[in-house]
Amino acid sequence: MTFFVTLSSGRDFHFANPTPAMICLDDVVHHLSRENSWYNNVEAVSFTVAQHSLLVASACRLPQSLPYALLHDTLEMVSRDLSTPFKGFLLSLGADIIAWERRALRDAVWPAFGLPHPTPEIAQDVDKADAIAMATEHRDVVKGRSSSWRPTAKPLAMPIKFMTQPRVEEVFKLKLQSALRPFGKVD
Repeated sequence: MTFFVTLSSGRDFHFANPTPAMICLDDVVHHLSRENSWYNNVEAVSFTVAQHSLLVASACRLPQSLPYALLHDTLEMVSRDLSTPFKGFLLSLGADIIAWERRALRDAVWPAFGLPHPTPEIAQDVDKADAIAMATEHRDVVKGRSSSWRPTAKPLAMPIKFMTQPRVEEVFKLKLQSALRPFGKVD
């Protein structure tokens, strides 16, 4: 049996063997700007994976990290926004979702946009920015409701400005196009 999902462009994304041909900017933007973060446990009407990615990009300290920050959760367009604790549970059952996401980024997403593999400095910058974004979201989006988890990173000083879904989609697409333009693969 072949396991796949059909994306908004009509492309089929095959889970077992993702390739660059299965990835396009419009699909990334469309799906991530409609996928809510935090299992919909949000204070505002909507806080999408795309807005999270914009927040991660804003928390990066290295300019060259920008395209990787914007694309770091791209696979959530097909897997949905699975929480880190749930990914840990799946790992305990033998399903290493994080390893699959890393492989798909390496083999499909980055090549689709002409991106080289990130340097260790870029990868570390994006990971730290993601932790900062999560701490900021914990404060502003879920309002600290979880008693089981507290962020270790310090949140951004500025509160999150929530955007409507159409605005997130517009801003995310423009930011992604700008970040990818130097690599020559913007659809």
